[in-house]
Amino acid sequence: MDELLFYTIDKNYIKFLSKFEQHVSYNKEEIGHSRPYLGIVLKIEQYDYFVPLYSYKEHYRKYKNNPSFFFVYDRKNNPLAIIKFSAMIPVPPNTNVTRLLEYKKQDENYKNLISAEYRYVNSNKEQIYKRAAKMYTLITNTKNNFLKTISCNFKLLEEKCLEYGDKK
Repeated sequence: MDELLFYTIDKNYIKFLSKFEQHVSYNKEEIGHSRPYLGIVLKIEQYDYFVPLYSYKEHYRKYKNNPSFFFVYDRKNNPLAIIKFSAMIPVPPNTNVTRLLEYKKQDENYKNLISAEYRYVNSNKEQIYKRAAKMYTLITNTKNNFLKTISCNFKLLEEKCLEYGDKK
């Protein structure tokens, strides 16, 4: 199993998909500072999917365990982030919609954070792949109403992904 690398995703592609699906996530931008919209890319069925990482927020402690997310921890078992499978989006083939994170261009504190996230993600990549595949199956092949209310419509986004790719 290949190592999982961190990618950024094109804002125009996010804007395009969000016209069709309300659960497509935007990157929060602060005045004067914007961190990259960071995620991993996984192969699910015949599509590459960008799966976003969200910085840990205290209210995530209340999350009940379900297939829609995966906690990322540091070496001391402190939560750093969550991987949000419910917000994963397909990536059109043969486009530059995703780019490898430019690690060297990040400030030192952020480098330390993403290094810790990288270690944890890659030491748990089999479980991450399984969770992503399970979430995909639950949304596309079952009638799990709760998960469908918090998740992207993957089949619709796959159609739009191909449409976007055809335009490029």
